[in-house]
Amino acid sequence: MRTVALLVAMCLCGGVQAADSDARAAFKLGLMYRNTAHDSAAAVRWLTVAAQRGEPAAMFILSNMLDAGEGTARDEKAARAWLEAAAELEYPEALQQLALSEPDPERAAQLMREAAHALTHRHL
Repeated sequence: MRTVALLVAMCLCGGVQAADSDARAAFKLGLMYRNTAHDSAAAVRWLTVAAQRGEPAAMFILSNMLDAGEGTARDEKAARAWLEAAAELEYPEALQQLALSEPDPERAAQLMREAAHALTHRHL
């Protein structure tokens, strides 16, 4: 059943060829592998493609997967780099996650304000 759902979803987002050239399609394919096929290694591959092409949501999810060692070896340094890259693109969840790990209360509060502001301007 999961395989059928994955195939249908791949057709809807343009398939692997589209994902090879389009960041958003690669992101959707990565999500499908992670959430439908439960293939974390394939998810990391496609989320990396999307992140390298500038998709902040992919950067954020990839960061968390790298930090947890989900589908790949754990890599805290790469995880932090992708999280910071997503935050620089004003991805609200990345800003919030950085705020929660920030030891300086003033900087943490600033990051939370930036996250709240970014949420009001989110592009769907």
